[in-house]
Amino acid sequence: MSTIRFLRTFVAAARGGSFAAAADEIALTQAAVGQQMRALEAELDKTLFDKSGRIMVLSPAGRLLLPRAKEMLAQYEAMQQGLVDPQGIAGTIRLGSLITAMGLLSSSLAALKWRHPGLEVELTVRDQPRLVKDVLSGELDAALIVARQWPAKSGLLWTPCYDETLTVIANSSIATFDTRIASLFADQPFIRFDRRMPTGVQIDRILRRLQWVPRELMELNSMLSIVELVRKNVGFTMLPLLKSFDWENDPALCVLPLPGRPVARRVGMIENGRRSHITAIVREELLAHLRGSGVAAISPSPQTTAARRSGCSG
Repeated sequence: MSTIRFLRTFVAAARGGSFAAAADEIALTQAAVGQQMRALEAELDKTLFDKSGRIMVLSPAGRLLLPRAKEMLAQYEAMQQGLVDPQGIAGTIRLGSLITAMGLLSSSLAALKWRHPGLEVELTVRDQPRLVKDVLSGELDAALIVARQWPAKSGLLWTPCYDETLTVIANSSIATFDTRIASLFADQPFIRFDRRMPTGVQIDRILRRLQWVPRELMELNSMLSIVELVRKNVGFTMLPLLKSFDWENDPALCVLPLPGRPVARRVGMIENGRRSHITAIVREELLAHLRGSGVAAISPSPQTTAARRSGCSG
């Protein structure tokens, strides 16, 4: 079914506005996307993209093909579902995730795919604002993101999955487990996580509450890049203790708990409700995987279920 694959790539390129965007969305190299599109153009004997200007746009033939391609892909998915065993699930589901949650989600999806071979998953990594936007618009069926206040939208589901405790992380050459965190803020450069993100806002509130004034060195939107700089002793930081990264056992790092009651960010799944028969199974697989791997999964309570129905944050 090479033509089906090519049409999926074509729709992704049209949606993203470039072969590079399509490559990111469907996990191919940019060269592979270009090769598929040239093959599709040869098969149809039509030019589908106009690349003469500064940006790539659809040609007249491409604009005619786009709605037909989407319809054909929908029909193909419906055909797959009609051929599958009633106890299984099939078709294509589009999921998104923060890069910090990708490991847990991809592991649970591997187990799900083994049990349901008719299921195809398109998994993409994006930042939080884009993930929320794409779930609301229907570009994604569901995404694993950080809790926030959701708009009141019919069918929108939010399920909390697990918490990640906020901690201070420093290089082990400048901190030990009995180091006073206040002394780090007084003496060491601080690397801040992006305040445009929900977690960055949460960190800023903690700093204000504890009256810690950082000697700010830089502000980055990648937690993994920040920790790598901490490993190189460029500065220290405050971040959630991410699942599956094992920072607390890294000899180059010293992870220090915040004083007082633990503060955490909540990670969960948002679903637009359009394909809830599949996204619900994905969600339950993720929760089961979390429980099996020793991560404290959050069991939805009646109050949480009501919040999910109303589209509110858990």
